[in-house]
Amino acid sequence: MSRKYEGWAQQHPTKTLIDPDEGPVEIDVEMVPLMEALWANGYTTIMSCQDIGESILTGGTAIPEHLWEKTAAFYKGAAWLKVPADDGIELMKLFEPIFRPGEWLAQVPIMPGGLCSWASIHFPREQIGEAVALLEARLASGTTAV
Repeated sequence: MSRKYEGWAQQHPTKTLIDPDEGPVEIDVEMVPLMEALWANGYTTIMSCQDIGESILTGGTAIPEHLWEKTAAFYKGAAWLKVPADDGIELMKLFEPIFRPGEWLAQVPIMPGGLCSWASIHFPREQIGEAVALLEARLASGTTAV
């Protein structure tokens, strides 16, 4: 995970990176290249995980314990990004070439007061490198997040 929030605990090996907005944060090792590419492109990140299913199953999330097994099975093998909602929309457009219907899930939760300000993007863990390549190509073209 890339941040420390109540109910969340680190489950994967990490590396300390300097988040442009937050300072030092622990990032799951497999997510390091993706986080660096996101930040280089001007995106803000809130949280991340290299395999949210594993984190859920081992109690690393705020999900109630009685739902761990069922929820973990659904998300097993999925990397996770939590980003501002506007960034989520833009990232889903950028990731369209590697999008796999039924394997990608992007959502902005609805709360009693309306839509949340953040989005969750879940995608196959094995596609982390492909996402990095798309972000690096965008950076090389001189286009970055607004």
